[in-house]
Amino acid sequence: MRPHLLHTLITLCLCGLVGAALAQGVDVQRVLIGVTSPFSGPRSEGGGDALNGARLAIDRLNQQNLQIGDKPVRFELLVKDDHGMPARGMQVAREFAQAGVSGVIGPMTSAVALAVARIYNQNRVPMLTVATHPAVTRPDYEYVFRLLASDAELGRKMVQYAASSLKVRRVAVIQDGSGYAEGLVSELQAASQKEGVQLAVQLQLSEAAHDPELRGVLQQVRNAKSDAVFFAGYPPLSARILQEMHQMRLALPLMAGDAQCSIEMLRLIGDFLDNGVYCVQSGVWLTRVADGAVFAAAFQTRYSQPPDVYAGNFYDGVMLLAQAMKTAGSTRPEQFLPALARSRYKGVTATYEFNARHDLKDSAATILRLKDGALVPMASF
Repeated sequence: MRPHLLHTLITLCLCGLVGAALAQGVDVQRVLIGVTSPFSGPRSEGGGDALNGARLAIDRLNQQNLQIGDKPVRFELLVKDDHGMPARGMQVAREFAQAGVSGVIGPMTSAVALAVARIYNQNRVPMLTVATHPAVTRPDYEYVFRLLASDAELGRKMVQYAASSLKVRRVAVIQDGSGYAEGLVSELQAASQKEGVQLAVQLQLSEAAHDPELRGVLQQVRNAKSDAVFFAGYPPLSARILQEMHQMRLALPLMAGDAQCSIEMLRLIGDFLDNGVYCVQSGVWLTRVADGAVFAAAFQTRYSQPPDVYAGNFYDGVMLLAQAMKTAGSTRPEQFLPALARSRYKGVTATYEFNARHDLKDSAATILRLKDGALVPMASF
C-alpha cells in the first residue's frame, strides 16, 4: 500500500452480530484505537509489520461480537505515519487526542516515544509503546505503558549471554547517536561493569557515514583488541558495518538490540555472517509457545510472510486495551485505566503485568542468531 494512503487510513472491520445490529438499527458503539509508527522512510518495514499485527487483533475482536457496558461494539483503527520523527510524532499525538481515540498502540521508536509521552499523558490517552529507552515510562506518566522489556533488561541480558556463552571479555561499542542507541548504550555500560566485561572502545557513526569513516572506526575496534562488537542502532548502518568487517577480515561477532531481530536485517546483511550476528528480543520466541505459534501461522496465512519484530506486541497491545475495557465496562480511558494498570493478560509474546512505572514485571528476553536466512533462537531467560 502506498505510504500516503496510510497517513489517514481508517480500517473498519464489521462482522457477525455487530453487522446484524447495524442492519437492525441497534446503537453500536464505535471504539477507535490509534496506531502510529513509521510507515514511510527507513523504518517503514518494521512499522508496516507492526500495523499488520494490530489489524489481526481488530479482526479477532470484531469476530467475538463483544459488548462493553451492555452495548455491542465495533473496533476500528485510525492509522497515522509518524515518519520516525519526533516533531511529526507530536503532531500525530495531538491529532489522536482530538479524534477521541480510546488508546494508542505505538510509537515504535524511542526518539518519538520520548517526545510524545507527555502529550498522551496530559490528554489522558493510553499510549502502549514498544520503545525501549528506559526514560519513556515514568511513575508520573499514568497513561504510558511499555509492551516489552526496556533497554535496562535487554542490555543486561545481551551482556550476560556474551560473557557466559561467547566468553567475551573485551567489547567495542558502536552506536548511531539515536535516542534508541542512547538508552541501550547506557545500560550496556552498567551491565558490562557488573559482568566483568571491559569496554575496550566506544565509538559513534551516523547513518550517513561514508565508507572511509566506517573503515576508520573499525580499525579502532581492531586496535583495541576487542572480542566482539556491541552495536546500538538500526539495521541499515549495522548491515554496512558487517559488510565492512567482512572486507577488512575483522573476525568478531556482532551483537545488537531488538531492532536487528528483523527480516529487514536478514535481507540487508546477505552473506556477511562470517563470525556470528546476534540480537536480543523481548519475550519468548513466538514459535516456542503455543499461542505465539498460532499467531505466527495466522499472520503468515493473512500476509504471506512471517511476523517481524513488533507484530506480536502490537497485536497484544490491541487485545490488552480491549480486555481492560471489558473489565471496566467502559471505553472511556479514565474509566478503564485502573483495569489496564492492574492487567494480567497472557498475550502471544508475553504475560502482561505492569509495575508502578508501567513497565513489565516479568520481562523475559530471547537471544537470536541470524543464520542461514533465518532468526534462530539461542537462549531465553
